[in-house]
Amino acid sequence: MLMILGAFGFFILTGCEDDDSPTSSAPAELEYIGSDACAECHEAISDKITNNGHGYKLNKVENGQAPSYPYTNVPTPPVGYDWDDISYVIGGFGWKARFVDLQGYIITGDAVQYNIETSGWSGYHSDEDPGTKPYNCGRCHTTGWKSTDDGGAHQDGMPGMAGQFSEPGVHCEACHGRGSRHVESSSADDIVRDTNSSMCGGCHYRNENHLIDASGGFIRHHEQYDEMISGGHRGLDCIECHDPHQGIQDPSYSYAASLAKCQECHTGANYAMHNGADCIKCHMPEATKSAVASNVYNGDLMTHIFAINTEAVGKDAMWYSDGKKAVGEVTLDFVCYQCHQDPDGVGGAGSPKTLEELSAKATGYHTP
Repeated sequence: MLMILGAFGFFILTGCEDDDSPTSSAPAELEYIGSDACAECHEAISDKITNNGHGYKLNKVENGQAPSYPYTNVPTPPVGYDWDDISYVIGGFGWKARFVDLQGYIITGDAVQYNIETSGWSGYHSDEDPGTKPYNCGRCHTTGWKSTDDGGAHQDGMPGMAGQFSEPGVHCEACHGRGSRHVESSSADDIVRDTNSSMCGGCHYRNENHLIDASGGFIRHHEQYDEMISGGHRGLDCIECHDPHQGIQDPSYSYAASLAKCQECHTGANYAMHNGADCIKCHMPEATKSAVASNVYNGDLMTHIFAINTEAVGKDAMWYSDGKKAVGEVTLDFVCYQCHQDPDGVGGAGSPKTLEELSAKATGYHTP
């Protein structure tokens, strides 16, 4: 769910093993109380947050039963495994699911990642033997993570778990800090209420220098913070467009507030929308891939770059020479071939258009 440059250095991280989370420096006397305790007073927020993907970043398998999700399901573990062989599922709320064995190691191989959109399987670290890849991503996938490097225990006594946590998944105290003092005082002064986007950026980044990492012709996932601060919207905070307690899969979620935000700042622009498309459709195309891509122009996550390069250039202009970093503008093929087709018939169901035709239409489009 989630950019003030002054906080740019708040998280300079080198990998998900490090415990540099906002709550890791909390005073020793504070304790984690768990999201159930938060729900006793904050019932409405608790009800809403069950439709948010953060809480499903890591899901415990109990009694040999698959975890439950509000909109999706993970029907089976990889071939060769039963639910009794799985300790946790990584994700599964949307996009994909990976699996942790009974020793705490992430299962690797050729067909071990379940992709929600296609109900199919793909590889994950196929060059690494099963039982060798530790789970060390708890900093962004759990609440109250403390890595073994920092003195944490192996969660559940499993050697493959490279740390311990208060709760699996990203719950209240991952963002608001340890709640023991707040639950006693009921004072807002005794809980973290940080609305700066660097809070979200502690996990929604990939490159320690906040460049935009790319691979295989798409932006890599979970780097929305990098995208935002690389473009013209670095002054926005995530919560100006996102309700941090609500997920976009929630049927009650509306983009109306986001569109209003666009018009609030971009005054005087021509808002004549092309064939019903709105700001989000064009300025946040799915140039990012998490699990699967439907074609070379459509990944499965919206970009947060926003800026569009209206020149008649293809997606190769989206990347630096080695293809491993994205520039701060989205090319027209990502934008327009959501609906139109390229000259080879790839893209949407609409009429074929060349890049030259697209550029002629897009150049100066918002000029009154």
